[in-house]
Amino acid sequence: MKIRASNKLLNIIFAINATVILVLDQLTKYIINNLPQSVFPIEVIPNFFYIIRITNTGAAFGLFQNRTKIFIIISIIAIILIIVLKIKMNLKIVLYNIGLGFVLGGALGNLVDRITREGEVTDFLHVVFFAVFNVADSFIVIGFGIIILVILKNFFKKGAV
Repeated sequence: MKIRASNKLLNIIFAINATVILVLDQLTKYIINNLPQSVFPIEVIPNFFYIIRITNTGAAFGLFQNRTKIFIIISIIAIILIIVLKIKMNLKIVLYNIGLGFVLGGALGNLVDRITREGEVTDFLHVVFFAVFNVADSFIVIGFGIIILVILKNFFKKGAV
């Protein structure tokens, strides 16, 4: 079932989602950064999921460390592209706008860190044998997943294959 809405409502949904994700990301990072290092790691699910605190000056999985200016520029370009994508595609599908809001909020959250924390992004969600990430990273991935599913569903539904 595809829920459609007016452009005004979709813009509100998009903006609220981006804002909520940005605030949630920054709030969780604030809490984590103000806890004493001695409380970490916090075991959530034994041998699987922990809360720790690390900082990362690179991209995903610690790649390309100490390239802060490049990542700030890439983040700004990505944010602009998200907004252009919202305007140009103009999909009147609530789920698509939620997904775009998730990606925008996550991108803004990590950009705020890079600008205010001397290029460092705080990561604290640790899945053993996978990665350490944060709320922004999570919602970027979830948002892209939603967007891809919505686009693929519409692509196949229109008989484009």
